Amino acid sequence: MGSNLVKRFILGFLLVASGLFAQTNDGNSGNRESWYTLWSLGSADITYPSDFNTMMNYLEDQEGVTRTKIAMDFLGFYKHLTPQTIGGFVINAAADRMEDSDSWMQFNHYIYGLSMITYPGDRFGSGLFLRADAGLAKMVLQDSDGDSESSENGYGLLGGAGYSFDLGGTRLLINVNYALRRIEDEDTTVMGISLSGLF
Repeated sequence: MGSNLVKRFILGFLLVASGLFAQTNDGNSGNRESWYTLWSLGSADITYPSDFNTMMNYLEDQEGVTRTKIAMDFLGFYKHLTPQTIGGFVINAAADRMEDSDSWMQFNHYIYGLSMITYPGDRFGSGLFLRADAGLAKMVLQDSDGDSESSENGYGLLGGAGYSFDLGGTRLLINVNYALRRIEDEDTTVMGISLSGLF
């Protein structure tokens, strides 16, 4: 199952990437900046390997336990590759926090990735967009005792789409992203819905 998912992600990433450089429309040059930064925040649905996923769901169902899952992007920096496409670097992350009145634990999921965003329409920054990321993946466990433990490095892939509103110098993006992180031979997936600012 995991290997088939990885193959589909790689194929999708290559299909998106292969079409990006074919775009030549230069009709909206006044709408473009020399560089951009991307920041996002939203909700996440996180699926772990089967046994661990079952344990997390069991803990969530216990009385007095609250679970918070968020998706985010930060430190995203992009430049134009074509008039309708930007490429750069971004950290995609998800946090999964379990807490009760006395303690908490939190799993942080990261992809430190190369990223491309393309607008297939006539105007950069407005309308439908597609996104593809690939890079280094890591998971970090923290708890209320101040302990922190990091996983080994793995790899991560992300595919996404959404709709963008050009507010003049700022683009507001509504994103749906699906990320796969393969770490220590185990797959974790995150479906994220977030609101982004592309400045």
